[in-house]
Amino acid sequence: MEESVVLPLFPVYLVDYLGAAVMVILAFFAFSYARRLTKLEPKNILWAYFFWFSLVMVVFSLSRGVGHLLPYVLRLAGMPQLWNELDPYSGGLNTIALCGVAILTLHYHNTAVLIERAKGDALSLELANERLKVAHADLSRLNQTLEQQVEEQTRDLRLSEEKFRGFFEGSKDMIYFCDAEGKICDINESGLQLLGVGQRLDVLGQPLAEFFSDPERCAQYRAQLGSDGQVKDFEAEFVGREDGPLYLMITASAITDRDGAPQGYQGIAKDLTHFKKMMEQLVHSEKMTSVGQLAAGVAHEINTPLGIILGYAQLLEEDFPEQSEVHETLGIIEKQAKICRRIVADLLNFSRQTQEHNRLCGDLNQCLEEVLAIVNHTLNMDHIFIHRCLAENLPSTCFDNERMRQVFVNLLTNAHHAIGSEGIIGVWSRWHEESGQIEIIIGDSGSGIPPEQMGRIFDPFYTTKGVGKGTGLGLSVSFGIIQDHNGRIEVKSPPVEPELVALDMHTTFHLFLPVIAAGQEEEQ
Repeated sequence: MEESVVLPLFPVYLVDYLGAAVMVILAFFAFSYARRLTKLEPKNILWAYFFWFSLVMVVFSLSRGVGHLLPYVLRLAGMPQLWNELDPYSGGLNTIALCGVAILTLHYHNTAVLIERAKGDALSLELANERLKVAHADLSRLNQTLEQQVEEQTRDLRLSEEKFRGFFEGSKDMIYFCDAEGKICDINESGLQLLGVGQRLDVLGQPLAEFFSDPERCAQYRAQLGSDGQVKDFEAEFVGREDGPLYLMITASAITDRDGAPQGYQGIAKDLTHFKKMMEQLVHSEKMTSVGQLAAGVAHEINTPLGIILGYAQLLEEDFPEQSEVHETLGIIEKQAKICRRIVADLLNFSRQTQEHNRLCGDLNQCLEEVLAIVNHTLNMDHIFIHRCLAENLPSTCFDNERMRQVFVNLLTNAHHAIGSEGIIGVWSRWHEESGQIEIIIGDSGSGIPPEQMGRIFDPFYTTKGVGKGTGLGLSVSFGIIQDHNGRIEVKSPPVEPELVALDMHTTFHLFLPVIAAGQEEEQ
C-alpha cells in the first residue's frame, strides 16, 4: 500500500483570510466612493444604483469574510460547536445579499431604460437648445433690423414733422386747428397777424366763431363742415384787424377717429381783403368810366342849348328896365342857366374830356398852402381850426395845378360841411421814399361816414347834403383827377393812426400820388 502525500494547507488559509479581508476593504471603499457620488448628484439614478449595489456588497463581504474567519477563531478558542449554531445565519445572510444583488441587477434594466430615456430627453433638450440658439440668433438679427427700421421710421417722421412745421410756420395763409367744440388748438404766425393777435396764447382756447363778423355765416360754416366733413372756398368776413374788415376764403376738413367720430377740425384761410379791394376799385373804375362817357355825351348835348338860353336871356335883360318884373324874371333865368353851366362843367371835368391838361413840376405843399389861404377865412367864420403838418422834404412832382386845387377845395369843402361849426380840419403831407409816393391827408372832426355809405361816396350824383347844397360830383371829379395822375384815394372812417386819432379825426382822405420827374409827364 502506497503512502499518501500530505500537502500543507497554510497557503490556502492565508489566501482565504487575505482574500476575505481584501473583499471587505474593497466593498467598503466602493461603498464610500458611491456615497460621495450620490451626495454630489443626488438625483442621478446611476449613482443611486451604485450606492445600493456597493451597500449589498458590503453586507455580503462582511458575511462572507466573517464566515471564513470566525470558524477558525472559534476553533482556536475551543468553541467549535458555536460556529455550528452561527453557520446557518451566515449562509442565510449570504443568500439575502446575493438575492439583493440579483434584485438590483434585474432592476438595473429598468434603470438603464430610464437612463436611455433621460439621454433621449437630454438629446431632445440639446436639439431644442440648438434650435433656441438659432431662433435667438434670428431674433437678434430681427431686433437689429427692427432697430434700424425704427431709426429710419423715426428719421422719416422727424423729417415729415420738420416739413410740416416749416410749412405751418412759413405759410402766408392762416393755418389753424380746432377741437370738436370749435375752439382753436393751434394757429400759425400768419394767422395771428391776420387776426391782429399778438401772442398765440391769447387766442388758444377761444372759439373760432368769435372771429366771424356774421353769426349766420359762421352757422353755415359749422353746418356744412358737420354735414359734409369739409368746406371748400368758403368766403367769410372776420374781425380782429385794426385797418378794416378781414375777408378770408376758408378750406377746412374734419379730423375723425377710427370710428368716424369727429375729433376736431383743420383748415387753411387765404386773405382776400386786398383782392376784394382791388376788385371793388376795378368795378368802381369801370363804373366811373361808363358814367363819365355818359356824362360827357349828356354835357355836350346840353351845353349848346344852354348857351343859347343864357345868351338870349342876357340880351332880353337889356331891353327891360332893371326894376321891372320881366327883368327880374330874366335874371332868375340867367342865374339858373349859369348853375346849369357849372353842373355841365363838373360833368365835363368828371368825364376828363375837357381841354388838354397842363402838367408842370411843382410843390404840392405850395398848392395846398394856396388853397388853405383861400378857404381859411370861411373856416374861421365857423370857428374851424386848421391843423397843418406838412413834410419839409417833400420832392417836386409834375401835376396839373388847377385840377389839383380843385381836388383840395372839394375835400376841404366836404370837411367843412361835415363839421358844420367849431371843429378841426387836419392837413398832412408825407413822403414815402420806399414806395416813391407822396401822401396827402385831409381829415376832419365831423360826424364821420356811416359804414353803409362808404362804398358809395365816390359814385357820381350821390350826396348826403340837402337839396341845393351839392350835386354829388365833387368826390367823383376828385377821384377821376387823382386817377388821371396815376394815384389813388383811400378813405378811413374812423382812422387808425395814433397821430390822427389823437387829433380827434373822425374821417380822413388819403391821396397817394407818384413822384413824376420833368420829362416824364408825357409818358404818364
